[in-house]
Amino acid sequence: MSIPIYKQLDIQEDVWKQCLLETKTSGQSLLRLLTIKSGISEEVLLKNISELLNIPFERINIETIDTSITKYIPAKIVTYYSVMPLRIKQNQLDLAINDPFCISVLDEIALLCNCSVKPVLSLHKDILEAIKSVYGLGADTLEAMAQEEPASFEIIKQQKKQDIREEHIDPSVIKFINQVLSDAIKQRATDIHFEPFEDSLRVRYRIDGVLYEVPCPANIKDFQSSISSRIKVMANLDIAEKRRPQDGRVDIKMGQEMYDLRVSIMPTPFGESIGIRLLPRSNPIIGLESLGLTTDEKRTLEEIISRPYGIILVTGPTGSGKTTTLYACLNKINSSERKILTIEDPIEYQLKGVTQMQVEPKIDFTFANALRSMLRHDPDVMMVGEIRDTETAELAVRTSLTGHLVFSTLHTNDAAGAITRLLDMGIDSFLVSSSLLLIIAQRLVRIICPVCRESYMPSLELLRQFDKDSNGITLFHGKGCDACRFTGYQGRTGIFEMMRISDSIRELILKKVPSQQIRQQAISEGMKLLRDAGWQKVKAGITTIEEVIRVTQEQI
Repeated sequence: MSIPIYKQLDIQEDVWKQCLLETKTSGQSLLRLLTIKSGISEEVLLKNISELLNIPFERINIETIDTSITKYIPAKIVTYYSVMPLRIKQNQLDLAINDPFCISVLDEIALLCNCSVKPVLSLHKDILEAIKSVYGLGADTLEAMAQEEPASFEIIKQQKKQDIREEHIDPSVIKFINQVLSDAIKQRATDIHFEPFEDSLRVRYRIDGVLYEVPCPANIKDFQSSISSRIKVMANLDIAEKRRPQDGRVDIKMGQEMYDLRVSIMPTPFGESIGIRLLPRSNPIIGLESLGLTTDEKRTLEEIISRPYGIILVTGPTGSGKTTTLYACLNKINSSERKILTIEDPIEYQLKGVTQMQVEPKIDFTFANALRSMLRHDPDVMMVGEIRDTETAELAVRTSLTGHLVFSTLHTNDAAGAITRLLDMGIDSFLVSSSLLLIIAQRLVRIICPVCRESYMPSLELLRQFDKDSNGITLFHGKGCDACRFTGYQGRTGIFEMMRISDSIRELILKKVPSQQIRQQAISEGMKLLRDAGWQKVKAGITTIEEVIRVTQEQI
């Protein structure tokens, strides 16, 4: 008497029968149900089935897939059945499948391709990733759109004076945009870019500060206008205006999470370039301890932000985490005894107990005008999102001298450069000298992936850029794995250059000496440069030499 298959797979009979019944009634994959209800991992279960049924098990390697197969098997077939063609030899197709119990799929694809099909067991996530990489994100949706009558898209293209919201929006366009947004959120992207070129439309995500191109079907260019129109409708923008830049925003919900989408549209010779910033609403404001500060840096910052008045500046390029640092500082000192006001562009996160305002240039509600109004609101602490002009700079400095603690940001490369920038704006040196308490320059470095982290020996050329040696130090990097998208990194942390404004530095500011001289004085008083702060993170095994070099520059 033969042993039932469920016993050979070490699955209980009642679980097996329950899964069989549920598969018939719901149409769900039997393997997926067995994985959930038996407690056996998908990979272990597939390997057991592989031995039992003599079907090979394979982890899919994108580089070995014969991409020419996509001409014979359309995207809608592979996405519908969750299968991936791997290679074809001598009229035999190797097909990656996840559920070996669904035999009809093999028969249908064999009939479609007019060849024999050899099943290969693979993980569900490997198959989905392979489909996205080879066929492109949303390939099935774009394929369906391409087969439809073009008239539905002509309506969108021909809208000159009418509002598209009065017309029917093609569900396929909506589905494709939703697929892109969902995928970007899943990949932890902070930005999505749709970039038009003469013969193509490129889609890229910014993940951990680095841009990655998203595989998309070649025919995505044909739907560029439809994609642009849909995003404009979502952001309440003028779909008929294609000559001027437009900015908008939209709130969306994915599952239980709320996201704030900031949309920016720019005209180019080949169509409209679209940038979307993804801001999760539910992200908690992180504390000072989560910024990546060392013990000494945290102690210094806590001491300075407890002062009753003065100005604290955070500097760095766009995307270096300045706003997050400011929010963490405000969150630390927020209490019922303090009145805290902020003026931002835009308001990125809601701070409980803090009065936040957003600039509106269209009605002349600028940083400078807002600052004047804020002073009449009896504040103790004020945050100005960014010092962009002389008027704002002078108001912020004078405000800090009248008994208020002011936080703001500047776009400079290092801490000493912020002083030069304020003086170049025309602010009197005695005002700068009297008001400044602390200047922080910061960058974000990617953290080594904890899953594939391993020790290694960097090249001497890299070490020479730091003027360091690795004797007695074990350095690490990530070799790349599924968890980190084979980048070797997962997540980011900060590195900081903190310049406390001492009496000797105040004297140098009054004399308007070059920033290099101020920097040298600060170093002699114990300030660490950004690259030195990065080297500490490298020695601690948090990040890599290559990553620190990428975000910092050697100081002259």
